[in-house]
Amino acid sequence: MQQLAYVNGEFHPAREARVPALDAGMQFGAGLFETLLAVRGRPHLLGRHLGRLRASCTALGLPCPLDDGRAAAIIAELLERGGLTEMEARVKIIVTPGDLAQHYTHRDPTVVVTAEPYVRPPQHIPWSLMAPRETLASPIAEHKSTSYFAYRLLLHRARAEGFDDAVLLDRDGHVSETTIASLLLFEDGRMIRPASPDVLRGITAEVIEESARGLGMEVVHRAVAADELTTGAAVCVCNSLLGIVSVQRIGTRDITVFPDEALAELRAAWRALP
Repeated sequence: MQQLAYVNGEFHPAREARVPALDAGMQFGAGLFETLLAVRGRPHLLGRHLGRLRASCTALGLPCPLDDGRAAAIIAELLERGGLTEMEARVKIIVTPGDLAQHYTHRDPTVVVTAEPYVRPPQHIPWSLMAPRETLASPIAEHKSTSYFAYRLLLHRARAEGFDDAVLLDRDGHVSETTIASLLLFEDGRMIRPASPDVLRGITAEVIEESARGLGMEVVHRAVAADELTTGAAVCVCNSLLGIVSVQRIGTRDITVFPDEALAELRAAWRALP
């Protein structure tokens, strides 16, 4: 099995794929990306991911040369040629402003698409999160930017301390998300989504919200104080690879674990969507 990468119209072995040294993504971390799950050759929620990518490209003035049909064809070929059609795979789409050696009026964006096997963490084991102590605030937080080093640094720090991930605070001191996932709180039959100026618009969180409403659950968007995470609510994390996973500990404090039956319902609804 050889991992391949699509770069600007061509397929290469991933280790041999190249972008220009003066690409804006290399020089400034300028770019956008989407990560999604493919299950037995089927990219999950591809249309929603491409919709978010195009909306962010428009907002940030970046051309997006991928329509749904072209993206689906590229991903299908990567999965087929990489021997990934009978398993779960992680697919990543990256778009940058392109080679800075070219004048901006004649510059084409760089497009990179990769696919690799996805090894799913055990979903029956609830996560532990590092307690919120770091603030990450950015004017482009709502976009999935390749300027991602601060998030990775905090993720590595959390895992070095024995946690699965870290809770982040926004510019107002409220809970926003984790370094790799959206946060969801469940309390008194309601689902609470943290409303924050520094939170990514989560595709999976949106799907879980729709599923929760379909199951008769009230959904509330509001600011969430850090201490609310450890005062009775059940907490879950979700992203496009994990789906939804419960949390059992935040910092040194054990918290209420979301019931397995309810978790299974939401997870099944997420998986059932094309």
